[in-house]
Amino acid sequence: MVKKFLAFSLLLFISMLGIVTILIISPHHIERLVNYFLGQEISVQIAENTQVSTTEVNLSSLLVKLNQPSSCALVQLENVQAQWWYSRSLRADKAIVDYACLMQLSTSDETPKSQLNLTALLANVPNMELDIADLQVINTDSITAAAVQQLLQSQLSAKLIYQDQQISLQANGKEGNQDLVKLNAILKNQQLTGDLTYQPEAEQQHQLNFQLALAQHILDLPTQGKLDLHWQRDDLPIRQADLTFQWQDQQGTLSLQDLEHQQQILNVPFKFEQNQLQIEQSRFYWDIDALQQPLQGVLNLTLRKPTENWLPLDIDMRLSLFSAGEAGKGNIVIYGTNGSITKEKINIPLEAHGNIKYDQSIAYVDAVFDVRGDENDLFALFKEKSTLRVNWKEPNANMNVRLPLADAVIGKYGVGGRLQAFLQGDTAQFSDIDLHLDGEANQFVAGVTSLFSLRTRDFQRNGVTLKGRDTNWWKWNFKGKATVKALKSTLKVNGKGAWQSDKVEIHQLNANIAQFHRSGMYVPKIDLGLKEIIRWDYEEKQLQGLLQAKIPEVRLDYGGHFVQPILNLAINGTDIKDVNLAGDMTAGGLGPIKLFAHYRHDELVGRIYWLEQSAKVFQPLFPHHWEWAIINGTIKGQTSFDVSLERGLQMGGHFSIRQGEIAFPDGELKGIEFALPYRYINGTVELVKNPVQVSVKHLKSGVLVAENLRVKVQGYYPYTKKRPLTLSELKLDLLGGDVSINKFALPQQKIANVQLHNIDLSQALAMAEYTQVGLTGRVNAIFPFWLENARCIICHGKITKTEHQDVNLKLGSELIKGLKSGGLTEGILADVVSEMNLQNLTATVNLEPNGLLILSSHIMGYNPTKKHKNPITLNYNHQENVYELWDMLNYGSAFEQNLKYDFYQKLTK
Repeated sequence: MVKKFLAFSLLLFISMLGIVTILIISPHHIERLVNYFLGQEISVQIAENTQVSTTEVNLSSLLVKLNQPSSCALVQLENVQAQWWYSRSLRADKAIVDYACLMQLSTSDETPKSQLNLTALLANVPNMELDIADLQVINTDSITAAAVQQLLQSQLSAKLIYQDQQISLQANGKEGNQDLVKLNAILKNQQLTGDLTYQPEAEQQHQLNFQLALAQHILDLPTQGKLDLHWQRDDLPIRQADLTFQWQDQQGTLSLQDLEHQQQILNVPFKFEQNQLQIEQSRFYWDIDALQQPLQGVLNLTLRKPTENWLPLDIDMRLSLFSAGEAGKGNIVIYGTNGSITKEKINIPLEAHGNIKYDQSIAYVDAVFDVRGDENDLFALFKEKSTLRVNWKEPNANMNVRLPLADAVIGKYGVGGRLQAFLQGDTAQFSDIDLHLDGEANQFVAGVTSLFSLRTRDFQRNGVTLKGRDTNWWKWNFKGKATVKALKSTLKVNGKGAWQSDKVEIHQLNANIAQFHRSGMYVPKIDLGLKEIIRWDYEEKQLQGLLQAKIPEVRLDYGGHFVQPILNLAINGTDIKDVNLAGDMTAGGLGPIKLFAHYRHDELVGRIYWLEQSAKVFQPLFPHHWEWAIINGTIKGQTSFDVSLERGLQMGGHFSIRQGEIAFPDGELKGIEFALPYRYINGTVELVKNPVQVSVKHLKSGVLVAENLRVKVQGYYPYTKKRPLTLSELKLDLLGGDVSINKFALPQQKIANVQLHNIDLSQALAMAEYTQVGLTGRVNAIFPFWLENARCIICHGKITKTEHQDVNLKLGSELIKGLKSGGLTEGILADVVSEMNLQNLTATVNLEPNGLLILSSHIMGYNPTKKHKNPITLNYNHQENVYELWDMLNYGSAFEQNLKYDFYQKLTK
């Protein structure tokens, strides 16, 4: 390219000089003379309407044409004015250069060097001045560099002055009123010096200073020179640097200095000897802000010319890359011999072995490959057993990735052919990961646009036109397994997916999670599938998809269960580390339960809620051994939850029950009402914010019937001594009176008192179905009790008569008859106590753990049927097993209740 430009510049310069020196000749003669001097490849055409005077000549146009290999216009000058009397000058309003035509210029080494002798040329050139006001370059579509296109589209002008064997050149390019590029150059005594500044934006600065000792033959390389390029650009990895290229005779050095960090980045010594270029111990060093550690290396390179021509070239090379990270030092060696570079193709056999270490990660390379192609389309073809392995570490992750590269092709447009990946390791969410991806790639760049180019236009392959947008993909099947840490269970997956452009997609998924038992629940398995494709656009930072999970059942430790839960889960986020979840769950008749959550920083935070629905759908949550049947009522609620590896599952929320009705074999509950706020942490339910008010309108257990139960519940379940479950302000209506417990804690650590107030004795005897004793009136009682006391359950309980109301006792005729048959004393007693008004009644009660009830009573009263109301005092002691008595009393009621319960059970089914 440089030779082409120099040749073109020389020919243009010669043509201009010819015009200046022989303008007095007619246009036709000028053409013949100049064309004879230029040879066969290039010719000049001068407009016929040339105006000539004694001091100047004016041309409307001048055309420099390329005749071989095809005819085209190299340069066209418009409105040309040449003067030679007082001073020699050539001025053109416009010069149009055809770039595509310029690229056809012959650079053959057979060009007679006598035509290119710089000293002889300048010796025959008179003092002169060349000025082009507007320089335009056309047909530049093949130039893809944006900076070059910007320069060629600017307002270009140039001025050249030749005076006393010295050439001065000034060129300028503008965008509007701003200078884009400036060039100043001086050629004297074969020494070319100057500077070039380029500033496309206010924040960018470039300056090139050059000093060249030109050879006699202008197409030969300068025998000595120095190029010093300085730039300052914030968008480059090296924001401020000096690049220096200097040489003398057969050897020189290329170096790059990072001025911001005062660090030499590159040092390449080279020398020419015996038709070869030798680079030995060339060193580079890379340590900028984007990297946490330096990357450095050493390059040895030999280029040989087996013929006199520039091509072909034979090449030998050896590149050593050194790195250092927290895992130690690494070294990769890339080497090859007997490579060749020709006009048509490049073929360099290479091998790469070693490892490179970055931070805590290590990449291992063992590869044999050929670099092939032409200068515009190089690619690497990998041989058998070529492998790239990466061990990647982060604080919460350790992954090993293995990429078999056999038969893969890597070119400037990406990777092609069969491409596999094996992933093993652990992350914050998973352990024992073992995943295999296997598929075909087509110009796949894996998002690395800094190394690869993207196809944006249609192109031909094997005679078929392909669309650029249909490239850059890797389609694969995948299968693997892992352990889900949060569940301590195995996950198995298989399916299909693709990575195309900047999107990763899962098209098909079959996955299952094995049985696990966590946080008080047992799950036999979870089957996962797709309802919609999962698509991750990592450039737009958008992840979307729809999953479905099916579970045969969920068994809860206390005995309840969910029937065939089905969860539909939509995902929407930036990536798998930051994603929103939304869905719904059904379980038999339960649901839909709505779910909203956000997963970020290895933590899942969200909430679930269900609208009010029949309580019957919650029947499976009652264990079978409870033998409870839900008859009526509604339930609604919501729960917020937090799941993390450190804290496990935490939940909090509330649910409420209205008009609940439950039946069980020996009783029933009706009118159940409560709103329960709770927290669930580490397997424990906490009712700690405020006491929960529970009310039951009707309670029946065997023959015992109670109404209007009210109680406040607060504390923990399961309960412990340090974290008890407390019942307070318990009260219910029973036997015409009421029963209350002020405060009672589980597990019980101190005695509690059951207080009975205004109990109707007649209702008590009716409940007991005891007909031989009649009691009317009301009593109060207080029963201190221990549930787990080894000595007593009711300890020294006391029963007393209510104030201002006597208790009436009346014995049945069968009982009186029985007493009288016992003897004279029993007969007298039976007659006296056959009916009594009790003015005083006190009794102590003790109930032992085995059910033995010990009653000691003291009675004072009189017989109202006697004429004389003489006071009577009795002391009565009684013992009986209340468990046996209760079973006997409850038998008939239980039989009836069981019939009713069986009917309810059939209804619930």
